[in-house]
Amino acid sequence: MRILLVNDDGYASYGIRRLAERLAEKHDVTVIAPVRCNSGMAHAMTFGKPIFLKRIENYPTECYSLTGTPADCVKLGLEYLKERPELVISGVNTEPNIGTTVVYSGTAAAAMEAALDGVKAMAVSANPETESDFDGVIEFFLAHFEMYLGMCSEKYALNININNHRIGNKAHKIVALGRRLFTDIYLVGDVDEKGVPHTLVGNPLEVENDVESDVYAYSEGYATITPLSSDHTDFVSLEALKTDFSEGLG
Repeated sequence: MRILLVNDDGYASYGIRRLAERLAEKHDVTVIAPVRCNSGMAHAMTFGKPIFLKRIENYPTECYSLTGTPADCVKLGLEYLKERPELVISGVNTEPNIGTTVVYSGTAAAAMEAALDGVKAMAVSANPETESDFDGVIEFFLAHFEMYLGMCSEKYALNININNHRIGNKAHKIVALGRRLFTDIYLVGDVDEKGVPHTLVGNPLEVENDVESDVYAYSEGYATITPLSSDHTDFVSLEALKTDFSEGLG
């Protein structure tokens, strides 16, 4: 299978390098990933200015770095490669992309960009702290790869979150996105010629979640699977607005 492998942590991240190496044992793998970390870039893309593609030597597979966003990596990859990929995999991300985190995730957005172009895609995230954790997550992913592939569709991207091997995964659960909120704390530095530096940091807040949500299932030791769509329509509110404002619309 022809696989385009991308991420938001950069081509040098251990997670993508190791996953590329393992996938290449059975598949035709090409890596196109940001030249540096692009976490939190969501679905941002680069318009009206050049982005630079560079071949990376001494990599387990064919690999290119890109001075762009994760979505750029997918968009360019689908145009650049001589043969269109049959699957796009985004990851392995260094933090879980569950709940509201998906809104900000470059990892998830890269997979959704592929789905927008009619290519099957999956985003893979975890909570690794060591290279050994990455290896365990990747082995779990590969052990269930055919199952994930069977769930894929050109109509949506598959968002997969796997616990590291020290926590373990009881099983998989197919669940909806939950709520994952963070404290917003800005560290303020000393003023310089650019102005006053503000650095955003924060920690997850304790938020009640439905038992059928990915946030709850992941916290209970399950690997989670959620189909993601680019359609942000709130259909419940849409119908309510149609009912409440059906008359008098200008």
